[in-house]
Amino acid sequence: MKKGKQLKKLIRYIKIPKIRDDCFLYVAEFATHIPFPIKRIYYLTTLKPGAPRGFHAHKKTKQVLFCIQGSVRLVLEDGVTRKEVLLQKPNLGIFLDNLIWHEMHDISRDTLLLVLASKTFDPDDYIRDYQVFKNETNTKYAPNKI
Repeated sequence: MKKGKQLKKLIRYIKIPKIRDDCFLYVAEFATHIPFPIKRIYYLTTLKPGAPRGFHAHKKTKQVLFCIQGSVRLVLEDGVTRKEVLLQKPNLGIFLDNLIWHEMHDISRDTLLLVLASKTFDPDDYIRDYQVFKNETNTKYAPNKI
């Protein structure tokens, strides 16, 4: 693989419409906004401020994260590149492809984080050891040998 070339786009924002009525209504639909059929929805509330979370990747599961309220700093890595992004707008989410290491930092006290997932929960889908993740992505991204 050539230096700097990535097989996946690390930062991919998902913007959903914000409809103004007597309130704000946000809508996300499969295919139009969410790039996979949703098999699981979960959300995190009452998070301990400042306590980091995540520190894993998924073998197969793809996710979209929306910070409905508050803010969270995500650290994302694809095995080649490491980037940070701040989620703090309810209509702007981020797509996490499979095999993306993700960490959550600087979580504000009032954070409400919504996660849409492509798979149902499977503990075997998680890679929780960073070195195992690096080995897996280095294998996947290794150049073809001649």
